Amino acid sequence: MDSDNLKQEYEQLVPRLDKLKQEVIYILEKQIESSRIPIHMIGGRIKTFDSLIAKARRQDVPTPLDKIDDICGIRIICLFLSDLARLGNIVDSVFHVFRKDDKLTSKAEDQFGYLSVHYVCRLSDSYSGPRYDDIKEFRFEVQLRTIAMHAWDTISHYLDYKSPQTIPSELRKDFHALSGLFYVADSHFELFFRSSQEARKQVEQRIERGSDLRKEEINLDTFKAFLRKKYRNRENAGSIDISELVEEIMAAGYTSLEQVNSDLEKAAKAFEYYEKEFPPATNDRKYSDVGVVRSSLSLVNDAYLASRQLTDTLLEEFQKTKMKTQ
Repeated sequence: MDSDNLKQEYEQLVPRLDKLKQEVIYILEKQIESSRIPIHMIGGRIKTFDSLIAKARRQDVPTPLDKIDDICGIRIICLFLSDLARLGNIVDSVFHVFRKDDKLTSKAEDQFGYLSVHYVCRLSDSYSGPRYDDIKEFRFEVQLRTIAMHAWDTISHYLDYKSPQTIPSELRKDFHALSGLFYVADSHFELFFRSSQEARKQVEQRIERGSDLRKEEINLDTFKAFLRKKYRNRENAGSIDISELVEEIMAAGYTSLEQVNSDLEKAAKAFEYYEKEFPPATNDRKYSDVGVVRSSLSLVNDAYLASRQLTDTLLEEFQKTKMKTQ
Protein backbone atom coordinates (compact mmCIF):
# COMPACT_ATOMS: atom_id res chain seq x y z
CA MET A 1 0.00 0.00 0.00
CA ASP A 2 1.61 3.25 -1.19
CA SER A 3 0.39 5.77 1.39
CA ASP A 4 1.47 8.85 -0.57
CA ASN A 5 -0.37 7.87 -3.75
CA LEU A 6 -3.34 6.65 -1.74
CA LYS A 7 -3.56 9.95 0.11
CA GLN A 8 -3.49 11.86 -3.14
CA GLU A 9 -6.32 9.72 -4.53
CA TYR A 10 -8.24 10.12 -1.29
CA GLU A 11 -7.96 13.90 -1.35
CA GLN A 12 -9.18 13.99 -4.94
CA LEU A 13 -12.23 11.94 -3.99
CA VAL A 14 -13.19 13.85 -0.85
CA PRO A 15 -15.19 16.62 -2.63
CA ARG A 16 -17.27 13.99 -4.47
CA LEU A 17 -17.74 11.94 -1.31
CA ASP A 18 -18.85 15.04 0.55
CA LYS A 19 -21.32 15.79 -2.24
CA LEU A 20 -22.60 12.21 -1.93
CA LYS A 21 -23.00 12.62 1.83
CA GLN A 22 -25.06 15.79 1.44
CA GLU A 23 -27.21 14.20 -1.26
CA VAL A 24 -27.93 11.07 0.79
CA ILE A 25 -28.85 13.15 3.84
CA TYR A 26 -31.17 15.31 1.71
CA ILE A 27 -32.93 12.25 0.26
CA LEU A 28 -33.36 10.64 3.67
CA GLU A 29 -34.58 13.84 5.33
CA LYS A 30 -37.30 14.27 2.71
CA GLN A 31 -38.43 10.65 3.00
CA ILE A 32 -38.40 10.68 6.81
CA GLU A 33 -40.38 13.92 6.89
CA SER A 34 -43.01 12.60 4.49
CA SER A 35 -43.27 9.38 6.54
CA ARG A 36 -43.74 11.38 9.76
CA ILE A 37 -41.09 9.46 11.65
CA PRO A 38 -39.71 11.51 14.56
CA ILE A 39 -35.93 11.32 14.80
CA HIS A 40 -33.33 12.75 17.15
CA MET A 41 -30.84 13.60 14.44
CA ILE A 42 -29.34 12.68 11.08
CA GLY A 43 -25.75 13.39 10.16
CA GLY A 44 -22.84 12.15 8.14
CA ARG A 45 -19.09 12.04 7.98
CA ILE A 46 -16.29 11.25 5.55
CA LYS A 47 -13.77 8.89 7.14
CA THR A 48 -10.45 10.66 7.69
CA PHE A 49 -7.42 9.42 5.84
CA ASP A 50 -5.74 8.22 9.05
CA SER A 51 -8.89 6.32 10.04
CA LEU A 52 -9.11 4.81 6.56
CA ILE A 53 -5.51 3.61 6.69
CA ALA A 54 -5.95 2.18 10.18
CA LYS A 55 -9.02 0.19 9.10
CA ALA A 56 -7.28 -1.02 5.95
CA ARG A 57 -4.39 -2.35 8.02
CA ARG A 58 -6.70 -4.03 10.55
CA GLN A 59 -8.62 -5.77 7.78
CA ASP A 60 -5.59 -6.31 5.50
CA VAL A 61 -7.19 -4.42 2.60
CA PRO A 62 -4.61 -3.37 -0.03
CA THR A 63 -6.98 -1.03 -1.96
CA PRO A 64 -9.19 0.62 0.70
CA LEU A 65 -10.72 3.22 -1.62
CA ASP A 66 -12.29 0.40 -3.60
CA LYS A 67 -12.99 -2.14 -0.88
CA ILE A 68 -14.02 -0.22 2.26
CA ASP A 69 -17.71 0.62 2.09
CA ASP A 70 -18.10 3.13 4.90
CA ILE A 71 -15.74 5.90 3.79
CA CYS A 72 -18.94 7.91 3.46
CA GLY A 73 -21.18 7.19 6.43
CA ILE A 74 -24.64 8.43 7.39
CA ARG A 75 -26.12 7.96 10.84
CA ILE A 76 -29.77 8.31 11.84
CA ILE A 77 -30.60 8.37 15.54
CA CYS A 78 -34.26 7.65 16.17
CA LEU A 79 -36.38 7.56 19.30
CA PHE A 80 -37.88 4.09 19.53
CA LEU A 81 -37.01 0.53 18.56
CA SER A 82 -40.04 0.29 16.27
CA ASP A 83 -38.69 3.23 14.25
CA LEU A 84 -35.68 1.17 13.17
CA ALA A 85 -37.80 -1.04 10.93
CA ARG A 86 -39.67 1.94 9.48
CA LEU A 87 -36.41 3.73 8.72
CA GLY A 88 -34.98 0.53 7.29
CA ASN A 89 -37.92 0.33 4.88
CA ILE A 90 -37.06 3.82 3.68
CA VAL A 91 -33.41 2.88 3.09
CA ASP A 92 -34.50 -0.23 1.17
CA SER A 93 -36.93 1.75 -0.96
CA VAL A 94 -34.75 4.70 -2.00
CA PHE A 95 -31.29 3.14 -2.35
CA HIS A 96 -29.73 0.04 -3.86
CA VAL A 97 -28.79 -2.01 -0.78
CA PHE A 98 -25.88 -4.44 -1.13
CA ARG A 99 -25.77 -5.66 2.43
CA LYS A 100 -27.60 -5.32 5.72
CA ASP A 101 -25.88 -6.01 9.04
CA ASP A 102 -28.42 -6.16 11.86
CA LYS A 103 -26.37 -6.29 15.04
CA LEU A 104 -29.57 -6.30 17.13
CA THR A 105 -30.52 -9.79 16.00
CA SER A 106 -27.15 -11.23 14.99
CA LYS A 107 -25.43 -10.91 18.36
CA ALA A 108 -25.69 -13.64 20.95
CA GLU A 109 -28.34 -13.19 23.64
CA ASP A 110 -25.73 -12.52 26.32
CA GLN A 111 -24.00 -9.82 24.24
CA PHE A 112 -25.45 -6.34 24.23
CA GLY A 113 -22.73 -3.75 23.68
CA TYR A 114 -22.56 -2.16 20.26
CA LEU A 115 -26.06 -2.54 18.78
CA SER A 116 -27.20 -0.88 15.57
CA VAL A 117 -28.34 -1.69 12.04
CA HIS A 118 -26.01 -1.02 9.10
CA TYR A 119 -26.83 -0.84 5.40
CA VAL A 120 -24.22 -0.72 2.64
CA CYS A 121 -25.78 1.09 -0.30
CA ARG A 122 -25.32 3.13 -3.41
CA LEU A 123 -27.70 5.50 -5.15
CA SER A 124 -30.32 3.60 -7.11
CA ASP A 125 -30.61 3.87 -10.88
CA SER A 126 -33.57 6.22 -10.51
CA TYR A 127 -31.14 8.94 -9.52
CA SER A 128 -29.74 9.85 -12.91
CA GLY A 129 -28.48 12.93 -14.68
CA PRO A 130 -25.68 15.46 -14.14
CA ARG A 131 -26.54 15.93 -10.48
CA TYR A 132 -25.66 12.31 -9.71
CA ASP A 133 -23.27 11.20 -12.46
CA ASP A 134 -20.08 11.83 -10.49
CA ILE A 135 -21.27 10.27 -7.21
CA LYS A 136 -23.53 7.31 -8.06
CA GLU A 137 -20.65 4.85 -8.38
CA PHE A 138 -19.68 5.18 -4.69
CA ARG A 139 -20.92 2.96 -1.93
CA PHE A 140 -21.89 4.41 1.43
CA GLU A 141 -23.10 3.16 4.77
CA VAL A 142 -26.33 4.11 6.52
CA GLN A 143 -26.37 3.33 10.23
CA LEU A 144 -29.56 3.27 12.29
CA ARG A 145 -29.62 3.56 16.08
CA THR A 146 -31.94 4.55 18.87
CA ILE A 147 -30.92 7.26 21.34
CA ALA A 148 -30.24 4.61 23.97
CA MET A 149 -27.97 2.66 21.60
CA HIS A 150 -26.13 5.84 20.71
CA ALA A 151 -25.71 6.82 24.37
CA TRP A 152 -24.30 3.40 25.28
CA ASP A 153 -21.89 3.38 22.35
CA THR A 154 -20.71 6.92 23.13
CA ILE A 155 -20.08 6.12 26.78
CA SER A 156 -18.52 2.72 26.17
CA HIS A 157 -16.21 4.24 23.55
CA TYR A 158 -14.53 6.30 26.26
CA LEU A 159 -14.00 3.22 28.40
CA ASP A 160 -11.46 2.04 25.78
CA TYR A 161 -12.61 -1.60 25.86
CA LYS A 162 -13.33 -2.58 22.26
CA SER A 163 -14.71 -6.03 23.09
CA PRO A 164 -15.81 -7.95 26.22
CA GLN A 165 -12.68 -10.10 25.95
CA THR A 166 -10.45 -7.06 26.62
CA ILE A 167 -12.27 -6.10 29.83
CA PRO A 168 -10.63 -7.19 33.12
CA SER A 169 -12.51 -10.19 34.48
CA GLU A 170 -13.45 -8.37 37.71
CA LEU A 171 -15.19 -5.64 35.67
CA ARG A 172 -16.80 -7.81 33.01
CA LYS A 173 -19.99 -8.50 34.98
CA ASP A 174 -20.57 -4.79 35.64
CA PHE A 175 -19.92 -4.00 31.97
CA HIS A 176 -22.58 -6.46 30.81
CA ALA A 177 -24.97 -5.25 33.49
CA LEU A 178 -24.60 -1.64 32.34
CA SER A 179 -25.04 -2.63 28.73
CA GLY A 180 -28.15 -4.58 29.69
CA LEU A 181 -29.61 -1.52 31.43
CA PHE A 182 -29.45 0.43 28.18
CA TYR A 183 -31.06 -2.49 26.37
CA VAL A 184 -33.86 -2.63 28.95
CA ALA A 185 -34.27 1.15 28.75
CA ASP A 186 -34.77 0.91 24.98
CA SER A 187 -37.40 -1.79 25.43
CA HIS A 188 -39.26 0.12 28.12
CA PHE A 189 -39.19 3.39 26.16
CA GLU A 190 -40.92 1.46 23.39
CA LEU A 191 -43.47 -0.01 25.81
CA PHE A 192 -44.14 3.38 27.36
CA PHE A 193 -44.54 4.98 23.95
CA ARG A 194 -47.06 2.35 22.84
CA SER A 195 -48.95 2.61 26.13
CA SER A 196 -49.08 6.39 25.94
CA GLN A 197 -50.37 6.24 22.37
CA GLU A 198 -53.13 3.85 23.40
CA ALA A 199 -54.02 5.91 26.48
CA ARG A 200 -54.18 9.06 24.37
CA LYS A 201 -56.49 7.35 21.90
CA GLN A 202 -58.81 6.22 24.68
CA VAL A 203 -58.91 9.73 26.18
CA GLU A 204 -59.79 11.26 22.82
CA GLN A 205 -62.60 8.76 22.28
CA ARG A 206 -63.93 9.22 25.80
CA ILE A 207 -64.04 13.02 25.64
CA GLU A 208 -65.43 13.00 22.11
CA ARG A 209 -68.31 10.84 23.34
CA GLY A 210 -69.01 13.36 26.11
CA SER A 211 -67.45 11.91 29.25
CA ASP A 212 -68.09 13.34 32.71
CA LEU A 213 -65.57 16.19 32.89
CA ARG A 214 -65.74 16.11 36.69
CA LYS A 215 -63.91 12.78 36.56
CA GLU A 216 -61.27 13.84 34.03
CA GLU A 217 -58.01 14.90 35.61
CA ILE A 218 -56.01 17.67 34.00
CA ASN A 219 -52.98 16.47 32.05
CA LEU A 220 -51.55 17.01 28.60
CA ASP A 221 -53.57 14.25 26.92
CA THR A 222 -56.94 15.09 28.47
CA PHE A 223 -56.53 18.81 27.93
CA LYS A 224 -55.46 18.41 24.33
CA ALA A 225 -58.51 16.24 23.60
CA PHE A 226 -60.73 18.72 25.47
CA LEU A 227 -59.44 21.66 23.42
CA ARG A 228 -59.81 19.83 20.12
CA LYS A 229 -63.47 19.11 20.86
CA LYS A 230 -64.42 22.45 22.41
CA TYR A 231 -62.68 24.65 19.83
CA ARG A 232 -63.01 22.77 16.56
CA ASN A 233 -62.93 25.94 14.49
CA ARG A 234 -59.86 27.40 16.18
CA GLU A 235 -56.19 26.93 15.39
CA ASN A 236 -54.83 24.06 17.46
CA ALA A 237 -51.78 24.93 19.52
CA GLY A 238 -48.88 22.49 19.78
CA SER A 239 -48.01 20.21 22.66
CA ILE A 240 -45.45 22.60 24.15
CA ASP A 241 -47.96 25.45 24.42
CA ILE A 242 -50.62 23.14 25.85
CA SER A 243 -48.15 21.72 28.39
CA GLU A 244 -47.32 25.23 29.58
CA LEU A 245 -51.03 26.05 29.82
CA VAL A 246 -51.70 22.89 31.84
CA GLU A 247 -48.98 23.89 34.31
CA GLU A 248 -50.51 27.37 34.65
CA ILE A 249 -54.01 25.98 35.19
CA MET A 250 -52.93 23.47 37.81
CA ALA A 251 -50.89 26.13 39.62
CA ALA A 252 -54.04 28.26 39.76
CA GLY A 253 -55.84 25.48 41.65
CA TYR A 254 -57.89 23.76 38.96
CA THR A 255 -58.14 20.01 39.50
CA SER A 256 -60.62 18.83 36.85
CA LEU A 257 -61.65 19.67 33.31
CA GLU A 258 -65.14 20.43 34.58
CA GLN A 259 -63.81 23.34 36.67
CA VAL A 260 -61.97 24.76 33.70
CA ASN A 261 -64.95 24.32 31.40
CA SER A 262 -67.23 26.03 33.92
CA ASP A 263 -65.04 29.13 34.00
CA LEU A 264 -64.72 29.11 30.21
CA GLU A 265 -68.50 29.19 29.94
CA LYS A 266 -68.69 32.03 32.46
CA ALA A 267 -66.17 34.02 30.41
CA ALA A 268 -67.77 33.38 26.99
CA LYS A 269 -69.45 36.77 26.65
CA ALA A 270 -66.46 38.69 28.02
CA PHE A 271 -64.06 36.82 25.76
CA GLU A 272 -66.19 37.60 22.71
CA TYR A 273 -65.83 41.30 23.51
CA TYR A 274 -62.10 40.92 24.29
CA GLU A 275 -61.31 39.21 21.00
CA LYS A 276 -63.23 41.83 19.04
CA GLU A 277 -61.58 44.79 20.78
CA PHE A 278 -58.08 43.31 21.28
CA PRO A 279 -57.54 40.69 18.54
CA PRO A 280 -54.21 38.93 18.02
CA ALA A 281 -51.95 39.92 15.14
CA THR A 282 -52.88 36.92 13.00
CA ASN A 283 -54.40 36.82 9.52
CA ASP A 284 -57.82 35.74 10.77
CA ARG A 285 -57.53 37.90 13.93
CA LYS A 286 -58.69 34.99 16.05
CA TYR A 287 -57.00 33.45 19.07
CA SER A 288 -55.87 29.83 19.02
CA ASP A 289 -57.52 27.35 21.37
CA VAL A 290 -54.82 27.99 23.99
CA GLY A 291 -55.23 31.73 23.53
CA VAL A 292 -58.96 31.44 24.16
CA VAL A 293 -58.40 29.56 27.41
CA ARG A 294 -55.69 31.91 28.69
CA SER A 295 -57.72 35.01 27.91
CA SER A 296 -60.99 33.59 29.22
CA LEU A 297 -59.57 32.41 32.53
CA SER A 298 -57.80 35.73 32.97
CA LEU A 299 -61.18 37.43 32.73
CA VAL A 300 -62.92 35.37 35.43
CA ASN A 301 -60.19 34.02 37.71
CA ASP A 302 -58.13 36.66 39.52
CA ALA A 303 -55.69 34.08 40.89
CA TYR A 304 -54.94 32.80 37.40
CA LEU A 305 -54.59 36.36 36.08
CA ALA A 306 -52.16 37.30 38.86
CA SER A 307 -50.00 34.27 38.13
CA ARG A 308 -49.41 35.19 34.49
CA GLN A 309 -46.98 38.10 35.02
CA LEU A 310 -48.50 40.14 32.20
CA THR A 311 -47.47 43.53 30.89
CA ASP A 312 -49.32 46.63 32.04
CA THR A 313 -50.93 46.93 28.60
CA LEU A 314 -52.44 43.45 28.76
CA LEU A 315 -53.64 43.97 32.31
CA GLU A 316 -55.37 47.17 31.22
CA GLU A 317 -57.05 45.31 28.34
CA PHE A 318 -58.42 42.67 30.70
CA GLN A 319 -59.61 45.27 33.19
CA LYS A 320 -61.32 47.27 30.47
CA THR A 321 -63.04 44.12 29.21
CA LYS A 322 -64.30 43.27 32.69
CA MET A 323 -65.74 46.74 33.17
CA LYS A 324 -67.50 46.66 29.80
CA THR A 325 -69.02 43.21 30.20
CA GLN A 326 -69.99 43.03 33.86
